[in-house]
Amino acid sequence: MKVEETPNPENPLSFDLPKLLKRGGGANLQIDWNLEEISTTYSEAHQLGGELRAEASGDKVVVSGELNLGWSGPCRRCLDTTDGVDTLAVSEIYETDSTDGETFEIPQNQILDLRPMLQELILLALPLTPLCSHDCRGPIPEEYPAGSPDTQGEEHGIDPPIDPRWEALGALTFEEKESN
Repeated sequence: MKVEETPNPENPLSFDLPKLLKRGGGANLQIDWNLEEISTTYSEAHQLGGELRAEASGDKVVVSGELNLGWSGPCRRCLDTTDGVDTLAVSEIYETDSTDGETFEIPQNQILDLRPMLQELILLALPLTPLCSHDCRGPIPEEYPAGSPDTQGEEHGIDPPIDPRWEALGALTFEEKESN
């Protein structure tokens, strides 16, 4: 039996625990969250959408489902703004005696607020260094080629160009000390 949870107007990302525990089974909640305050240094979240299911069993509530996260940020190679959508698999347990770092605490106020759990998942899912495409060559591909050294001509005996800012380090020599 599929029971849709009516969103709480004050907090649409929450479940009413007494109703959920009394009715048993579970309830579904449609998520449509415009994210404005969640970002990392290089990317920011915009939209979270999908469906979550909460199932009550004894002193536990299991929240599961799939959500789509829309994000944007500067490409790490060309610095153009790029965006993407990632799928988040949600499978979290709320219990009265939670295990720190493994499960979430069931709150005493009778409202199971999903916001802290979702914020944590979003921050972990945002890309640390976004990339507009795997074949992005960057702003000046002739001077600063992208890729691993073996794809840049080393296998053909061609040394990759040296960044002029680091060129002086090539002249350094180190004397090795004899070990006793």
